[in-house]
Amino acid sequence: MTKLDNLIDRMKLAGRQTAESWLGSAALDAEAHESQLRAMTHCLSSVILAPVIAAPVLLMAFSWPHAIAGALAAAAMPIAAAGLLAATGSPRLAGRASLAAATITLAGLAACSGGLASPFLPLLVLLPLEAAMQSRRLPGLALGLLAAVSAMLAVAAIDAAGQALPVTGGAPAAATLAFAFYALVRGLVFSLESQRPVQAVAASEPVQPAEPRNSDFLDRLSGLVTLHNVHGDVVRVSGADHADFTRKIGDVSGKGFVSRIHVADRIAFLDAIDSLRRGEDRSQLELRFDCPGEASQFVHAAVSLSAERDEDGVLSGMLIQTRDISAEVADYFRANAVVEEAESANASKTRFLAAVSHELRTPLNAIIGFSDILAREMFGKFSDERQREYVGLIHQSGEHLLSLVNTMLDMSKIEAGRYEVFVEAFPIGDVIDSCDAMLRLQASNSRVTLTRRLARGAGEVVADRSAVQQILINLIGNAIKFTEPGGVVNVDAAIRDGRLQLIVSDTGIGIPADKLARIGEPFVQAQNELGRHYEGTGLGLSLVKGLVDLHGGTFTIESAEGEGTVVTIDLPADGSGANRQPCDNPSGTAVVFPPVLPKAASKSAGISARIDAKIRNEDYAETARIA
Repeated sequence: MTKLDNLIDRMKLAGRQTAESWLGSAALDAEAHESQLRAMTHCLSSVILAPVIAAPVLLMAFSWPHAIAGALAAAAMPIAAAGLLAATGSPRLAGRASLAAATITLAGLAACSGGLASPFLPLLVLLPLEAAMQSRRLPGLALGLLAAVSAMLAVAAIDAAGQALPVTGGAPAAATLAFAFYALVRGLVFSLESQRPVQAVAASEPVQPAEPRNSDFLDRLSGLVTLHNVHGDVVRVSGADHADFTRKIGDVSGKGFVSRIHVADRIAFLDAIDSLRRGEDRSQLELRFDCPGEASQFVHAAVSLSAERDEDGVLSGMLIQTRDISAEVADYFRANAVVEEAESANASKTRFLAAVSHELRTPLNAIIGFSDILAREMFGKFSDERQREYVGLIHQSGEHLLSLVNTMLDMSKIEAGRYEVFVEAFPIGDVIDSCDAMLRLQASNSRVTLTRRLARGAGEVVADRSAVQQILINLIGNAIKFTEPGGVVNVDAAIRDGRLQLIVSDTGIGIPADKLARIGEPFVQAQNELGRHYEGTGLGLSLVKGLVDLHGGTFTIESAEGEGTVVTIDLPADGSGANRQPCDNPSGTAVVFPPVLPKAASKSAGISARIDAKIRNEDYAETARIA
């Protein structure tokens, strides 16, 4: 199989598809339909060839306005013949109309270039020749001779009446060029219609794949099983679902298999056949078959092609198994619709949460500010000590709620991809000292020892200072909260190989192994039961993960229940990973807040991939329903 053969195959398929689109629904008689397709293909090919041939011929003999007008007339005639064929479905009627148009055209051309002395007059011999080759019958030859004689008599009458125009200077050369063009086009058409694969037709009989030894074997296979010859025509139809497929898409024998494939998928089917010709043993793809008269427009099918070869390894046929996967495709699209609906709902919740969080900060700032003024007794002393206590509780609760709102806003920004870190050079030791000063009172109240160690050489780093401070505050605050009295919380900082390493370890209650994987997800705590003993929302580590990821760093956590927890943060010390896209997190999937459902998988070429996508989508839908 050469590239030229492949090109010819594609040209034939493209011409056949265009002809089918002009003809509309197939005829009941397969032979009649094939005749219509052949005639329509000739008409549509002539729409392109006629003006291409006529223009240079006419330009040699006439002025360019007359030549262009003649070329346009030559293009209009096959279009009219194609319309007549599409309307009547009669190739014979379309052929006779074309013969009449050609007769009138040649007679007019001869009359305009010398009458009986015109060099174009010998072109009339092409009328019976072409009519005989198209009809392949004696009546066709007789009709062509009659048309040529009629044209000759008409030209003679015009010449006798003195109405014929004189012979133009370029008419002889133009007539010679017209004969040359005709011979070239006729030879091309003959080569396209001939049997190309010489090695496959060396024998006198048509090449067909060998029949299986067990004639009932193919009938027991699921789906529709078809045996094709080297040209792609179906020579045998079998399969357990043969009757069901025939009811839905019609008869697939002969050329019916290809003609019932949806037009947009036929090139893919041709490519699959071409891969077998190039030496592949098998090919798989998904196709749509037109399904007229059924509730669904298409039958979605998984098609498997297997090559049949002769002793020399030359392709002699194909065995194709077609299985209906319409139900799987419908489930796939339904699952995608559920996922899209869940994603839309999740996006709405994200926008609502961000808007509410933003609006809460204004009244909270007022509550915190006025409670601070009251606590300082700037407008009078309290008459009761409980008043001072209550004002302190209002101020403390406002600060706690504001911290929570700010955390939720930061997580919303990270989830939406709007949070950016602004890097600058600063001493890491200063940030650790600042965090130690802020949290030492909390550690003292919990009777927990808070220590810090700064490795030699841990000087300036390039990062977002406030983000690094927020990371440490969350990690140290969690460690203090989950460490029993008498425990120790330690903070280590070092710079190794251009990476900043922050390690926060504690001797607290630890995390059970079955819950360690979910630590860091929004609103998740190790003790998530109704009776948990520790306060918090579970947003701290989620925010830490997001900020670390925005720096291009990594987050790892190790813990043993009852022994303690070690959290390690690794960031580029030069700020090179800040605001990178996309986010990569080797320790697991990046956590976003609120949780975002993964995108639906794109349609794959294999049925197994679609089923896997369907299972994943069902999981996502269940997650959305629970949320």
